[in-house]
Amino acid sequence: KQWYQRRVAITAGIDKVNDFYNFWYDFKSWREYSYLDEEEREKAECKEERRYIDKLNKTERLRRKKEEMARIHELVNTCYACDPRIKAFNEERKNRKQEAKLAKQEAYKKEQEALKLEKEENERIQRELEAQRQLEAKEKAEVEKKERQKQNKLIKSERKKLRENVKNCNYFATDGQNVVKSMENLDLLLLSLSLDDMKKLNESSKDTNNFTVKYRNILESHLTDQENKTKENLMKAKQSQEVHKEQTSNSDKFTTPDIALLVKAVKMFPPGTINRWCTIADYLNLHSTLCKTYESKDIISKVKKLQSKEGDDLKSKINKQAYENFEKSQKQRIDEVHHAGGLSSRDTMNTSLAEEVATNGVFKKKKTAWTSDEQKLLEDALKKFPQSIGAERWDNIADHVGSRNKKDCMRRYKDLVEQIKAKKAKQ
Repeated sequence: KQWYQRRVAITAGIDKVNDFYNFWYDFKSWREYSYLDEEEREKAECKEERRYIDKLNKTERLRRKKEEMARIHELVNTCYACDPRIKAFNEERKNRKQEAKLAKQEAYKKEQEALKLEKEENERIQRELEAQRQLEAKEKAEVEKKERQKQNKLIKSERKKLRENVKNCNYFATDGQNVVKSMENLDLLLLSLSLDDMKKLNESSKDTNNFTVKYRNILESHLTDQENKTKENLMKAKQSQEVHKEQTSNSDKFTTPDIALLVKAVKMFPPGTINRWCTIADYLNLHSTLCKTYESKDIISKVKKLQSKEGDDLKSKINKQAYENFEKSQKQRIDEVHHAGGLSSRDTMNTSLAEEVATNGVFKKKKTAWTSDEQKLLEDALKKFPQSIGAERWDNIADHVGSRNKKDCMRRYKDLVEQIKAKKAKQ
């Protein structure tokens, strides 16, 4: 304490324990330890040596001061750890925290219990309100039912009275046929009249002439209304038939060739094409030979129909017809070859080699058939050179066949694939 820079009196007490330890933790000594210097500056022979001695002394002083401060801090830490007052303070603080925590938990528990009780009370009130509402609805339904039964009873009574009054007047008819018709009209009129109208008619039955006039007026008005409703219903039915007829005619516009064109156009113009359905309609109007008035709505309805089960049957029918057309064209080619020079039918069905034919002084290459040997060489080459070879595959196949070039081999392969697909579609 005697080496502290500031002269402050420290009073140790229970309330100032922390101030006491703060004083020693912040302790700064004025001692500089110059009296312990090992090197004497006056013995130096030159300026550089004096500077070197000063540097050594300064470093040693700082080291000693640091060691002294470390010794003091260690002593203070030991005292702080063993001080019973600090232990009591820490224990008290720990107890206060624990009590606050328990109080908080207890308050939270009470709050949750209060919320639970409030929720149960609300649910009980809701159940009571729902039960009361159902009871009121049931009572209201009972009252309405009784009122309705009472109303129906009055209506039946008034209908019976009106029927008796009209019967007393012989249904206002002159012969037997008119009586039957008048009875039918009376039955229809009784179904449409309200309770008040029937009461008024029954009250006027005391005066026969007045009753007759009112009854006939009401009957004529009712018959006129029925006739107007019948005409309106007939008009709506006729309009509905016309719309259905128009839709049927629009759906029947598509012939088998046009359906084939439609399938092709749908593949040519996939989803994402700008104005796709209008473009497909223009394509059909351009290439169709039978109908030139297709619209986008006709195309959409037909495509939906083709996507349905009925459309699957139609597709199979179109594929079958396409195969029949293919067979027909093949037979025509066979007949042309027979008339031209006479190759065998087997060689003719296998399509094309070239022979030179003069046409108007110009020589053209005419496709002739593949022989059985060439076909066998092509099949062997396809097995020998798979697709994994890459771009050189068809060059190697053409070299293996010998009498055909690359394009002929590729064309022959495509023809065979199309024939196989057509056979599968027919099956």
